[in-house]
Amino acid sequence: MRVTVLGCGSSAGTPSVEAGWGACDPDNPKNRRTRPSLFVEHAGKSILIDTSPDLREQLLRHDIRRIDAVLYTHAHSDHLHGIDDLRGINRLMSAAIPAYMDAQTHASIRERFGYVLEPLAEDATMYYKSTLIAHEVRHGERFQAAGIEVTAIEQDHAYVGTLGFRIGDFAYSTDLIAMHEEGFDLLNGIKVWMLGTFTDKPHPTHLDVGRALEWIARVKPERAYLTHLSFGLDHQTLQDTLPDTVFVAYDGLGVDV
Repeated sequence: MRVTVLGCGSSAGTPSVEAGWGACDPDNPKNRRTRPSLFVEHAGKSILIDTSPDLREQLLRHDIRRIDAVLYTHAHSDHLHGIDDLRGINRLMSAAIPAYMDAQTHASIRERFGYVLEPLAEDATMYYKSTLIAHEVRHGERFQAAGIEVTAIEQDHAYVGTLGFRIGDFAYSTDLIAMHEEGFDLLNGIKVWMLGTFTDKPHPTHLDVGRALEWIARVKPERAYLTHLSFGLDHQTLQDTLPDTVFVAYDGLGVDV
């Protein structure tokens, strides 16, 4: 399995409009962060996790021309608002794309981007809009996405629930402040864990670095990667403080699992 970090930034990205580079060294290219999306390739199939507002740029940068399934963690704008950029993939594949999400995200997409969930007009000769086929998944459910087994893990993002995903020996957990014991149980035995870590100080809706490291010590993956990083976290400064098996993610990072 190959996992590519398309975007490891927070909702503001780095540099951000309001703070520029913040604490990040502008001379280190690993500090330039687009909004969060992840691309997973396995057994000839590919899964996109979240449609970042920067998705067009990310697809072009990595020459991604096929997406067999989309997984949504939740419906916040930094994880959803690139949804229209899937139209080009629809056209390249001449097919709608199955998308997997919880009921809350499904309802939000239907309210805000309902046209994406509607079929093309009967006389359509091309994909004139992004087109997804929505599938609701429940917390703890094991399901097939593009023939790949995925487990949905319930997460608490304070004001909204989110989904983490386990795919084989890999797990992706972002935008969370707490997790039920059942969620930790579903992470047993993973080899690689990518964990959203917004800041180095306690935060009401996101994990901070210290708490993330406590969770990593509990789950004991072979390797862990910190992602969804704010402009307050410089890549090298943070990396220098981490254990040998924990790494700071960056846009374009490729991880073999």
